[in-house]
Amino acid sequence: MSSTSLLESDSNHDAFISDPPPYYLRFVYFISVWSFKAAITLGLGARRLFMPRPPNLLRPEPRIYPIRPTLKSLVYGPEGFGDEPLPVYFSCHGGGWAVADPQADEEFCSLLARNFNIIVVSVDYHKSPLSKFPIPVEDIAAIVDAVLKDESLNIDAAKVAMGGFSAGGNLAFAACQLPILRGRIHGLVGFYSPLNMKERLEEKLERRPKEVGTDALASSAKFLDWAYVPYGADRNNPLLSPGLARKEVLPRHVYLIGAEYDMLCFEAKELAERLVDPEAQRMDIPGISSGCGWRQGGITWECAGGRFHAFTHVAEWGREKERNRAKAVDELYNRVGAWLKDEVWADRLLQ
Repeated sequence: MSSTSLLESDSNHDAFISDPPPYYLRFVYFISVWSFKAAITLGLGARRLFMPRPPNLLRPEPRIYPIRPTLKSLVYGPEGFGDEPLPVYFSCHGGGWAVADPQADEEFCSLLARNFNIIVVSVDYHKSPLSKFPIPVEDIAAIVDAVLKDESLNIDAAKVAMGGFSAGGNLAFAACQLPILRGRIHGLVGFYSPLNMKERLEEKLERRPKEVGTDALASSAKFLDWAYVPYGADRNNPLLSPGLARKEVLPRHVYLIGAEYDMLCFEAKELAERLVDPEAQRMDIPGISSGCGWRQGGITWECAGGRFHAFTHVAEWGREKERNRAKAVDELYNRVGAWLKDEVWADRLLQ
């Protein structure tokens, strides 16, 4: 499928094309996005250079596939993997479509591989503003397809899931809709992901709690949107706004995680509510506070109470606060792993 055709909407909604910003704002956004890229890249580099790598993290195996020779994937495997077919989970990192790399999610990838005997592949994609929509969506789909065809990894193709953090979740929910992957992905996970690119920043901010101060995304959302979304793109296109995707093009099993103080929380919950089977019984999630999450049919929704965007990756000030955050994140990651094992993979065995 060509990039041009991907720009065209495949939804039941009328096309929604936003007006380009005035020239002075384009200049401001240009400076802002490149400054953002430089600051985050330098920060990540310094952290990796000066902070010791936790000993519990697995050492991934780099893989590069000819379909995208400039993009490197990292393969995290449990001890002895390759001896028997194993399930696979594809992780798409966040960074506003503009920054970061597959190493950003190494804590999650290591835990999932080690605790649940899963091959975890952290994939990369070309970054904005040089590579706008739909290029990163195509990158993810092409690499996932290449990995699934890689016989050296001994993947159980009947047990495949993918997901991502923030912008990576947007890309995962978009890529699985493409013909090359449709029907091959059996579970989807989205951590605090932007799923509705039609909705204005002001509308998103209006729905978050007012007493918790400024949203972390408020200062960067507009220039990151400008850097990723090309002029003339239909914002109702479900490949750009996956929250608008038809239910039948997404996997039966979807796990959506929001953060209570994040402006993106509502759109994730909105998608979860739309995807549920109304005939299925809604149940609380064991291990979390009542009212903070539920499971209904194949859909799971969880809201991290008192947390902000990127809470899984950004440390908190104060030893006790950081200890509590790290514990909550570890428990969340283990719930996702248990969901994959006990629901997604188990459901595949019954089919």
